[in-house]
Amino acid sequence: MKQLRYDDYGGIDKMYLAEVDKPEPGAEEILIEVKAAGINPVDWKIRNAKMKMVDGHQWPRRMGLEFAGIIRQVGDKVTNFEPGEEVFGAISLKEMGAMADFVVVTPDQIHAKPPSMSMSEAGGLPLVGATAYQALHEKVDMRGVDVLINGGSGGVGNSAIQLARMDNANVTAVAGPHHQDIMRELGANRTVDYETTDVTKEDHRYDIILDASGTLPWSEAKALLKKYGTYLNLQPGLTSYVSSFVNNKLSDKKHVPMLTDITHHSLHKLYDLAEEHGFKVKIGREYGLMEYKKAFTELENGEGPAGKCVFLP
Repeated sequence: MKQLRYDDYGGIDKMYLAEVDKPEPGAEEILIEVKAAGINPVDWKIRNAKMKMVDGHQWPRRMGLEFAGIIRQVGDKVTNFEPGEEVFGAISLKEMGAMADFVVVTPDQIHAKPPSMSMSEAGGLPLVGATAYQALHEKVDMRGVDVLINGGSGGVGNSAIQLARMDNANVTAVAGPHHQDIMRELGANRTVDYETTDVTKEDHRYDIILDASGTLPWSEAKALLKKYGTYLNLQPGLTSYVSSFVNNKLSDKKHVPMLTDITHHSLHKLYDLAEEHGFKVKIGREYGLMEYKKAFTELENGEGPAGKCVFLP
């Protein structure tokens, strides 16, 4: 089978498509035939040695965190899933390996796929959906408040707009000129084109700021917060944790760094959001796995489309 991997930290040239044996699931494991694998910034951040604290240091390093697919084989002790079921899920950062024809997982890493979603949509859901949900539902109360989503055109931003509007928040979403329509379609009350408007120069103030693109640092965001407002930092480094700890002791404006933890509970919440509330994943582009160089070049250079991009093995 094909599996995308690399043998050392570095750029796109370090990646290669390897031919490896199809894995055999253990007694408590499940073999999935991957039908779609989401592409995320974490994939190239780990490859570029930006997340050494959590990447496991295992070589060769496999790529891909999230997926949707079909169960092909279950271990003898697996009782809650059967071959033929359509599922979606995520693998740990230390293991990864979803960008492949097959992947082995444990039952707690998957959930039944939302019937309303295609394989591509479900394969691009776990990380962006769980990130937005944990940020906006578990870290803050956004019911009826003013929310700024910086980077509203990407997967996390798309998800955050929908979740905020479900709680009747007043949403301002920021992205480039070609992505204004998709943000309005998803429910943003107001959209900002960063090429013509600098949101940091405006008079608007917000109860919650979610920086989905990593381009609005705390140093600039804090001036945009109302008293007792919260800044959600989705791409924290070690210094973010230290500075936020000090700030939160002294200031009424809170800086909350967070890393997403995709659990079975998270997947169940996303399933319910899709089936009960019409939550959507906007697919920006589908790539064949053989197109991995093109895909990562476009996405790492910021040339990708609005929405979520996925590989179709």
